[in-house]
Amino acid sequence: MKIPQKPIRILLINIILLLLVLIIGEIVCRVAGIPYKVTWEPDQNAFGQFDPELGWSYIPNKSTMSKTGSISKPVHFDVNGIRVPHTDFQFDGSKPSILFIGGSITMGHGLTYEESFVGKFDAFEEAPYQVVNLAVQGYGSDQALLALKKYLPKFNTKVVVYTFFNHHLRRNGNYDRRQLTPSARFLGTKPLLAINSENKLYLAKKPSLYKNYDYSHSWLFDLYRMRIGSKLGTFPPLPEDLTKAIIQEMKKISNESDAHFLILDWKWTDDDEIRFLQDLDVDIIDTLDEAPSGWDEMVIQRGVHPTAEASDHAARLLIDFFNSKNLLE
Repeated sequence: MKIPQKPIRILLINIILLLLVLIIGEIVCRVAGIPYKVTWEPDQNAFGQFDPELGWSYIPNKSTMSKTGSISKPVHFDVNGIRVPHTDFQFDGSKPSILFIGGSITMGHGLTYEESFVGKFDAFEEAPYQVVNLAVQGYGSDQALLALKKYLPKFNTKVVVYTFFNHHLRRNGNYDRRQLTPSARFLGTKPLLAINSENKLYLAKKPSLYKNYDYSHSWLFDLYRMRIGSKLGTFPPLPEDLTKAIIQEMKKISNESDAHFLILDWKWTDDDEIRFLQDLDVDIIDTLDEAPSGWDEMVIQRGVHPTAEASDHAARLLIDFFNSKNLLE
């Protein structure tokens, strides 16, 4: 039976027209800067670099000023790009160490090293550890895990502290950070982890420079995903199972190195509660425990980053926990 040619031609014409509409839409999005129109640049770009493994990291041996609005604070990084107290600081890989992993709260965004809760913990004379702050601004649980895997063998690690903040949940399901903050200029995409059919973590996507990544994906599709997905409640994704698997992997590799693993669950209010954390067989310190009056207002410029006063409370919670678990011996 011979297929009529007219319906086939109509179908082909419709397909071509659809492709033309999509191509024109893509061009319009890129020319107009939709959904990504850069209006500001994160302060950490001044001392950060694209990292093909972690997405971004700090520039080795860099000392400069970190600007948060009108606030400027000095930051120093060692040969590996790890935040340190001062220029020329060097770690001793043989010393018993405590590794802190996480994002900007742990890094000490907007604070000097000494004002951060990591720096305040470091100042406790009773803490017998070399303190190593592996946190980087903007990291999720996934990047914190990868940083831990990278540096754990380089230190005589006795304790690992991961600071969890509820923003990490959406970061763990995100590959292109611009989708969460479309107006910012970032250094590159981040790694994206996933769980395979055997319930094991694997690297689903490697980080990419935007100049390379933008040739391989559609801004028009991103616009649709962000706008429609936000209305349907599917964007941004909040992958609880993936986040639990990441944290369990943190504990697993810490314990395999004979290191104690714990979570500092950073909450400003009860609304920050992430209930699935309680399902994990992990020691958890809750920052709301015995929080001082006005705790939820101890933030820098009405954001989410703790002040030096808030850091005092977190450091004290940590040292008290270490005492209760005999981790200071």
